[in-house]
Amino acid sequence: MEQNIGEFYDTIHKTDFARVFQFRLQSFPGIADDKLIYVESLSLPGRAIHNIPVPFMGLQFNVPGTAHYPGSDAWTVTFRCDDTYDIRQALEDATATTFNDMNSRGEYKIPPPEKKMILNLMDHNFQRIRQYWFMGAYIVSMGDVSYDIGDTGNIVKIPVTMAYQYWRIGIGKSLLKS
Repeated sequence: MEQNIGEFYDTIHKTDFARVFQFRLQSFPGIADDKLIYVESLSLPGRAIHNIPVPFMGLQFNVPGTAHYPGSDAWTVTFRCDDTYDIRQALEDATATTFNDMNSRGEYKIPPPEKKMILNLMDHNFQRIRQYWFMGAYIVSMGDVSYDIGDTGNIVKIPVTMAYQYWRIGIGKSLLKS
C-alpha cells in the first residue's frame, strides 16, 4: 500500500511506535516479588518452527514441524545493582540453590513451573500491555563485576546468562494457554 507523508503521519499519530525502554521485569526466581528489580537490558527472545524437508518426485516440499526457542540456553540479562547489594545476593543465592559446591547438593533438575521469570512490555503510560512468562528459568552464569577507584560514579552492572525451557504470552492479567 502506497502512502504519502500526510497519511504516514496520521497513521503513526494514531498508533505511535514502541520504544526499547518500555519494559519491566516483574518477577525473577529467587528475588521477592515486592523488591524492585533493576534490569538494564535484555532481549525479547525469538521462537522458531523446525522445517522438515519432504522430497517427492524431484521437488522438495517444506512441512512445518515442532517449535523451538533459539538461544534459550544462553539468554543475557543485565542487572543494575542496588546499593545494598540485595540483587547480587539473590543472584548468588539462586546459583547456590541450583548447585552448591560446598556440599555437592542442589536443585539441579528441570525447574518447576513456579520458577518463572515474568517480563512486562509497557505502553507509553507504562501500563502493562503484554506479558511474557519464561518457564523454568534459572541462572547459567553470573559475570564478573569490575570496580575502579578512579571511576566517575557509574552504576554497578551484573551480567547474567539465563536459561529457560520455553516462553508463553500473557495479555493483561490472563495467560494465553496453548
